[in-house]
Amino acid sequence: MGHGSTVDLSTENRTLGSLSGKLIALGAVMAVIGIVGTVVLGSLEGAFESGDSGQGHQSQQQAATTDGHGVPAADDGHGATDGASDAAAVHHGPTHGFNTEWSIWHPYLVSACFFLTMTLGGLFFVLVHHITNAGWSAVVRRLAEGVSRNVVLMALIFCPLVMPGPMGALYKWVHPDPGDEIISVKSSYLDYNWFLIRMGVYFFIWIVFAWSYHRSSVAQDRDGDVQRSSRLSRISPLGVALFALSITFAGYDLLMSLDAHWFSTIFGVYIFAGCVLSFHALLALIVVWLQANGRLTRAISDDHMQDIGKMMFAFTIFWAYIAFSQYMLYWYANIPEETIWFVRRQSVWMWGFWGWMMVVGHFFVPFLFLLSRHIKRKRATIAFGAMWVLAMHWADMYYLVMPQISNGTEFPFKMVDIMIPIGMGGLFIIGLALSLRGHSLIAEKDPRMAESLAFENA
Repeated sequence: MGHGSTVDLSTENRTLGSLSGKLIALGAVMAVIGIVGTVVLGSLEGAFESGDSGQGHQSQQQAATTDGHGVPAADDGHGATDGASDAAAVHHGPTHGFNTEWSIWHPYLVSACFFLTMTLGGLFFVLVHHITNAGWSAVVRRLAEGVSRNVVLMALIFCPLVMPGPMGALYKWVHPDPGDEIISVKSSYLDYNWFLIRMGVYFFIWIVFAWSYHRSSVAQDRDGDVQRSSRLSRISPLGVALFALSITFAGYDLLMSLDAHWFSTIFGVYIFAGCVLSFHALLALIVVWLQANGRLTRAISDDHMQDIGKMMFAFTIFWAYIAFSQYMLYWYANIPEETIWFVRRQSVWMWGFWGWMMVVGHFFVPFLFLLSRHIKRKRATIAFGAMWVLAMHWADMYYLVMPQISNGTEFPFKMVDIMIPIGMGGLFIIGLALSLRGHSLIAEKDPRMAESLAFENA
């Protein structure tokens, strides 16, 4: 049941207090474990051995066995190749050679995108809260603001990725094969310097909105100026428009251009679905942890948790809808340039298994688990569901990046795939603790706070 009356915030423990030190210590331990584990296990696995992959060039043997579009030429049985043969395109397109060799930057990109999407989901939550003048979410908006401020940390994490060496290891278009007509057509967009400019613009937009909204929110706690909320509501439509454009093109640049021969008009929407879904899972875990440590125990009620669970449930369905729409339309059309992305993810049985894990684990399991309102209202069960969703979201990022390696013919899982997100997660926790400490965990003087505290779920 809902509150029925407004909670007296003066009786709430609504600051992070000593918990900030605990969070920072936990984050530091995770960061050290992740960094040391990456260095030690990466060395044992040969992750730091120099090779040609950093330059993005394919071997002469591969170049000799592919045509100008990267499609494998047919072998006549005596070592000769016939570029006119279409034997490789019998079913749903060829398995073309637009691929890269494994490098440490592939799992690094997976982890960076995993945490970036959660951070951007928090920013979207804040923008939508203001544009809709939502009442129920006022009590958790400050937590979303804290998550969104980690975008500065994410900008620092992405700095090594945009250096020439890592870029060459990840993106074939940085050093395309001679005669690659598809990359040649896209060269005006897939240009290294232009890529850097776009990334700078994306992060500038995200940082400006995340920090300005948080700063205004904290200032409202001091002066109680309700006009601050009105001003933020007026500029939120612009924020949502810029967010939509920036996340769409960032998804294209960071993930879709790993295979610049392939394209999808709804890839940006797919990334957006993962952003919102993963953020609400993270928000649920933050609330459960805070309440387990005596913070906001009455301000955030079962009704609020049910709504957070509803958002997880809704965007589980939305993610599945976008993923299926993309797959069904491309596979049914059976155009090689489009289906090759999916063929690569069915090249070996482990990638096929991973794909089915996405179907079952990313959709059916959370869909069925989150159906019940009782699951969403209980802290233990919603925490379990949130951790499951985040694990599947990481698996989704892995599925977007790693099959590009060796044309999908290998399953390149290594221990550094686990160590890197542990280390990056530690940094993320430290950033979150720094963002949340020093002020109230709740937007105390938000004009919608009374409505939010008395919120009852239908």
